[in-house]
Parts: sequence; structure tokens; C-alpha cells
Amino acid sequence: MPKIVPAHREVIPASGVLELVCAAGLLHPRTRRVAGWASAGLLLAVYPANIKMANDLRSSRKTGLRTAAFAGLPLQLPLIRTAVKAARS
Repeated sequence: MPKIVPAHREVIPASGVLELVCAAGLLHPRTRRVAGWASAGLLLAVYPANIKMANDLRSSRKTGLRTAAFAGLPLQLPLIRTAVKAARS
């Protein structure tokens, strides 16, 4: 988590809850547009934290965790694109 973000311990679980709320909103046509924009915004907002996490794990011995952190970075871009598509549909 970048140091610029206050209250790290509160922000991390809150972002997870928001991800679940957005995912649920994408399931229903009535809320899909708002949930799509919210999902895209949330994914963009957490991207710097994901980059920092991958960078912090660069020298870690936990190869599975390090691999997952780096593999997730390029996968986030199609997720953002899909969220925007859902918002526009």
C-alpha cells in the first residue's frame, strides 16, 4: 500500500468489500451501468497499490505470491476494459 494512503488497515478490507459490491451490481441490469463505472474506478484506484505490492515482493522467497502479484498486473487492464464495456451496455 503506498504511504500516501491513510489508514492502511481499514482501506484494504474496505476495498475488498467494494469489489464484492461492484461485482454484485454487475449481475443485475438495473445496476450494471453504475457498477461498471464504479468497478473501473476502483480497479484504477487500487492499481498503484498492486504495483507497489509486486515491487515489494520482487526479492521475496515466496515465489508463488511473487508470481501472482506480477501476473495480476497486466490482467487488471482487461478487467478495467470489461468494466467500462459493462457500464456502456
